[in-house]
Amino acid sequence: MTKNTSGRPPVHERKPSRQDIWEAIVANKEGFTLGFLRERSLANKKTISDYLKCLVAAGYVTKDETVYPPSYQLVKDGGHHAPRLRPDGTPVSHGAGIENMWRSMYMLKEFTYEDIAAHATTTSVTVLPRTAKTYVYQLLRCGYLKVLVKASPAKGKLAKYRLIRDNGPLPPKVQRVKRIFDPNTNEVFEEVQS
Repeated sequence: MTKNTSGRPPVHERKPSRQDIWEAIVANKEGFTLGFLRERSLANKKTISDYLKCLVAAGYVTKDETVYPPSYQLVKDGGHHAPRLRPDGTPVSHGAGIENMWRSMYMLKEFTYEDIAAHATTTSVTVLPRTAKTYVYQLLRCGYLKVLVKASPAKGKLAKYRLIRDNGPLPPKVQRVKRIFDPNTNEVFEEVQS
């Protein structure tokens, strides 16, 4: 094991996130306070306060300041994933391509990288085939995918894959050091040696 000398904690030792806050909100839709979210999510007060401002601005949550402490209520449930928002409430699209590719792999069961690019592209997110090819390749190298049909460039056939490691709804993140961090299990996967 190598020692971390960058001063930052390793990526797999994560702090409570907006996802943790969102899950606490969804679990108590009818009403909650900042203190309640702090107890449930273990996130710090500023992180919770900043995220609540984003959620209010985007119309997901309403704030009642007639009571003390102010209480909040969920009025628009965005599903399992925490809405990714800027301070003004507008959606953040960075990273949405990876989320869409992961969701597409789960839904399609068998796919080529071109299938993933096509299914991950929406009106607000574009996933280029080369981006999908790179992500598929990294997942294959780290044991997330199985090759069902090998590519045959001479015949113009693409490789077909199946997802074999589905640890949860959050997309595994390719790191610069050619490994994958899985936020569902907080594990890091290295390249599988063949």
